[in-house]
Amino acid sequence: MLDWIKKQSVASWLLVLGAIFGLVAVIIYGVNSTTGVMSTIQLDTLPIILSVIAIVLLAGMFAVNGKVPEWVISVLMVVVVVFFAVSIGNFVDNRTDIAGNQWLIPGLDTPEQGACLNGAITGIVFYVLAIASVVVSAFIGKSGKKA
Repeated sequence: MLDWIKKQSVASWLLVLGAIFGLVAVIIYGVNSTTGVMSTIQLDTLPIILSVIAIVLLAGMFAVNGKVPEWVISVLMVVVVVFFAVSIGNFVDNRTDIAGNQWLIPGLDTPEQGACLNGAITGIVFYVLAIASVVVSAFIGKSGKKA
């Protein structure tokens, strides 16, 4: 087992880091979407579904470690980035009214909306970190070292 861990490249570990960032982001999305100001609004499950699929794909790419052609890994990385990007777009779209009230309309800003907006920004940052780690992993090179 220790030899297998030592054979992993930096790019492989960046995929794991991307999966962790994606997991944190989807947890923040779930909590942010079901508490406070957002508790009365229907939960949009698209970001959750896409994020879970992206995390599973990242785990799969880490697990195969050079057993599939590199072009397959490259295509899966693009799919993961697109899924995370769509999740960010949906996250932002669901919070535009709150952001408008908080930042642009005096008198409508409340502490609850501010807390919701801060949580949303944190979740978006984690999605961006997940995308960045996948992109850097793609540019570093192959996802696994040859034995």
